[in-house]
Amino acid sequence: MTTTYTTRIFGDTITIAGDFAQASSPVTGDIGGGYQVADFQHRPAAAMRRALEQLVEASGDSVEDFADQIDAAISKMTEA
Repeated sequence: MTTTYTTRIFGDTITIAGDFAQASSPVTGDIGGGYQVADFQHRPAAAMRRALEQLVEASGDSVEDFADQIDAAISKMTEA
């Protein structure tokens, strides 16, 4: 069953979705790269972290500079 997760960072809502019980399920939403659930060891928080890192990287910033904001956003991640 596909489950959707959301969080907010920098005023943006970030969403990912996947069937985190199925290794070959694609992870979709605000994440690029054609990832599958297995790439994140079936952990939605790991997939969300990658989506947030991609957002920071796309703005030209360093992920390390925003590690605290990313951690905070993951801690507030909810199942939609």
